[in-house]
Amino acid sequence: MGRIPHRPGGPWTGILLAASILGSCLQLVQAQTPVTIVLTPPSPAVGGGVRLAPQNPPQDFVLCSWFRSATSTDGNSQILTYYPQTPPVQTKDWAHTGRETAGPGCALHIAGLTLKDTGSYTVLIQSPTSPVLATVHLPVSDSRCRNETPKENGAPVLVYENLPLTARPGPVTLQPQQQDVYKELKK
Repeated sequence: MGRIPHRPGGPWTGILLAASILGSCLQLVQAQTPVTIVLTPPSPAVGGGVRLAPQNPPQDFVLCSWFRSATSTDGNSQILTYYPQTPPVQTKDWAHTGRETAGPGCALHIAGLTLKDTGSYTVLIQSPTSPVLATVHLPVSDSRCRNETPKENGAPVLVYENLPLTARPGPVTLQPQQQDVYKELKK
């Protein structure tokens, strides 16, 4: 009594098979702190530089790849790959402009910022346990833009910077009131 007979194809076979599959699928996963990216300086400007530093990257990472994109980690948007071995190695990829370098902790440095550098950047950090993705938006400001109106003798002055060429070359025809202003400016 107390012994359960075993029959091939019986209910115990199915239960044991399910338990074995479940046991093989379950793995212990370490709790991982999310990675964020910090910009230094926090408000980068045209002509300056910026450091994009992942915070809390996996300590055992074997490589990291930087991308100029928020949604894609394909080769076209890939800037570089950094290997933290001794000595560290980095390889340039399709989106590399010659102004990017990587450093300890998988930080990306961009020198000589332009307005075209504004956008999203993603880092893919590979470790033996699992890959980690983090994205940040880089806003590059143009320090030449001012919120103040230039004045001369207390009156606002129109300032034209970097205006495109006119579509039609040729003489400029001034209206009568514009001619008066033009004559006043020539004095």
